[in-house]
Amino acid sequence: MIRAAKGPSPVSTCTRLIARLLMTTVLAGAAGGLGPAALAQDSAPAGAAADEDQPEQVLFEADSVTREYEDGPIVAEGDVKAYFGERYLRADKLIYNPATDIVIAEGNVSITDVNMETAFAGRVELSGDLRDGVAENFSALLEDNARLAADSAIQERGAKTRLSRAVYTSCNVCDDDGDPKTPTWRIKSLRVTRDKERKVVRFNHAFLEIKGVPIVYAPYLQVPDPSVERQSGFLPPDIGISSRLGFNIELPYYLAISNHQDATFFPKFTAEDGVLWQGEWRRRGRDGYHVLSGGVIDYDNQNEQEEDVPGVRWHMFGRGYRNFGDDWRVSYDIERISDKDYLRQYDVERRGELRQELDRAKTNQLRSNARVAWTPGNSRLIMDTYLFQGLRASDDSDTIPYVLPLIDFQHRFDSKVAGGKAAIKANMASLFRTEGIDSQRLTLSAEWERDIITRGGHRFNIFAKARGDIFNYRDLDLGTEVCTNPASLCADGFPGFSTDETNDVTARFAPTAGLEWSYPLTRTVGDTRLFIEPRVQVLASMENRNHADIINEDSQSIEFDYAGLFDFNKATGYDAFEDGQRVNAGVTASAVFPNGISIEGSIGQQFRLQETNAFDTSSGLGEKRSDIVGSLNVRLGSRVGIENRFRLDNDTGGIQRAESIAFYTDSRFRANVSYVRLNEENVANNLVRREELTARGTVKLTDHWSVGGAWRLDLERDRTIRQDFTVGYEDECSTFGVTYRRDRTRTSNLQPDNAILLTFTLKSLVE
Repeated sequence: MIRAAKGPSPVSTCTRLIARLLMTTVLAGAAGGLGPAALAQDSAPAGAAADEDQPEQVLFEADSVTREYEDGPIVAEGDVKAYFGERYLRADKLIYNPATDIVIAEGNVSITDVNMETAFAGRVELSGDLRDGVAENFSALLEDNARLAADSAIQERGAKTRLSRAVYTSCNVCDDDGDPKTPTWRIKSLRVTRDKERKVVRFNHAFLEIKGVPIVYAPYLQVPDPSVERQSGFLPPDIGISSRLGFNIELPYYLAISNHQDATFFPKFTAEDGVLWQGEWRRRGRDGYHVLSGGVIDYDNQNEQEEDVPGVRWHMFGRGYRNFGDDWRVSYDIERISDKDYLRQYDVERRGELRQELDRAKTNQLRSNARVAWTPGNSRLIMDTYLFQGLRASDDSDTIPYVLPLIDFQHRFDSKVAGGKAAIKANMASLFRTEGIDSQRLTLSAEWERDIITRGGHRFNIFAKARGDIFNYRDLDLGTEVCTNPASLCADGFPGFSTDETNDVTARFAPTAGLEWSYPLTRTVGDTRLFIEPRVQVLASMENRNHADIINEDSQSIEFDYAGLFDFNKATGYDAFEDGQRVNAGVTASAVFPNGISIEGSIGQQFRLQETNAFDTSSGLGEKRSDIVGSLNVRLGSRVGIENRFRLDNDTGGIQRAESIAFYTDSRFRANVSYVRLNEENVANNLVRREELTARGTVKLTDHWSVGGAWRLDLERDRTIRQDFTVGYEDECSTFGVTYRRDRTRTSNLQPDNAILLTFTLKSLVE
């Protein structure tokens, strides 16, 4: 008989006598079984080392370990701890009978496996190979805070656990004080099977309860096992009702195809228009990835007032790339729809990996692109094609160009030239229209620049660029999308409208040289950090480089601000060129105070010896003195701040452009207000005024409940564009939200919309 002594150690009353039994075991079955098992042999002395040829050893630790006779059961009692490889068992008492190969653990039993899942029971009885077992008063803490509890549990073959009268939830079942509470949701079921081989949990005769109230009964229900990252199944639905679509529900189904590809089907059922069938497919591999998303609806056009609305409406989004070796990549980005109002009608947008910072569903243009890129070392060659789709009512697809191809090449030299960096570049673009001008352009350029920093901290940048352009035009008399009528004002001086020539070839040589100086200064006054940097740039280019016979295709939109004040050429493309002699001057300053307040600002202006027609007058550029541009930002840590960008008229000082945002955030309240004012914005060669105010806010009423809203106003037309009001709930295991939305967007085919949207998620169950 082996008996461990009880009672305090003569050395210290806090010292426990640890009896170690080294026993051989063959661990069988899947990880996460209900408990340990061992094949016992005679006890070895404490601290005995295991033989390398023996199976994995098991270590027991207890207040006492006894064995009544040589082949009798081994009994460990008192805070029993057993280490079975990567599993850890605790109990008040553990009995192992080598004759029957049965392990019994009693009293506050807990078993933790390699996945950090913990099972609890009042009593467990297991076979020696860990493949079969029975537990009473069973519960388990699974991954992602999921919990299972049952009157009894039976494990079969180490892979299936069958539970009777079970409860499943991922919500906390105790409050902060440790007292029991009713979980937000739970599933009660007569029988539950956890299948680790198929990674599912099955429920028979199950009730879904919300705050203890039965809501839904299901004779059979299956959900993914909490241990799996992804598995096929239904996702949370989006439910709504709107004046455009009536009652609608989007019911997503996720399909795990393989380890490297999956898909989501999310049909949208609408009472007014029928079913919008949607889906998305994703594939990711070592050499690239692909995402394709699309939808189609058979639209019954019964309204004779609707214009240009096809019988079948659809959309297609896509993005992906494929690498060929280390230097070559082929990529694409697709955006196409059946008609101009489709996206807003069905509230369609790019999701997941297709999502963009700029949601083109809310803009006036879609763009599809295919690209081949070659990037060996210091060289880069990119070949692009573009296909555009206009969403404005006035857009004519026949006059919107498609680009085939746009080629850009550049090479930077490793060795320095005259102490500076040198590069050569080439760019070619071909634009074609169904009804309009076809144009081709070739640009060749060479660049050089050198940075010099003096001992006193002055920074000088010397640069030079030689550039030549060749333009070829066909069908000049047909115009472009911004000028199609010979009788309109835009036709004055437009090539082809004032001559009999329909084809033309012209060239331009446009060199630029310049010098930039800046002097960054910083100083600490007490605990306040100050910074100031004056900056001056002097440039010289040949005059009159924007001839009347050069059509501006790629530089029509110029956003002039302080960030672009020191660009060599402020045109966004190649067709326009900033010519003449000019000086760009500005200053940036900031101060950071010890109380957390920081102030930073900038202001600058351009001065010219002669005017230029490279830019539209609405841009604030082109005259001998440009508009004044700058910014002013004030922050109090990361909680409160105001950021401003502005452009002031060079003569009157009036605001030509203003963009401001103010924000506040704390543990309970988050809000921001943004303001945009554009006195003259060039839209399709028409000057329009734009002034908008947008406000968003969220208030956390309790730890779980919050309310929020958003309001977008068109101040120029004194009308509301859109309003959102939201009530939301979120805790550790669920989210719920109701949104009321008023969309005042109106076109010839699209009426204003009032909608109520409902979203919810039961974590670990339907996410």
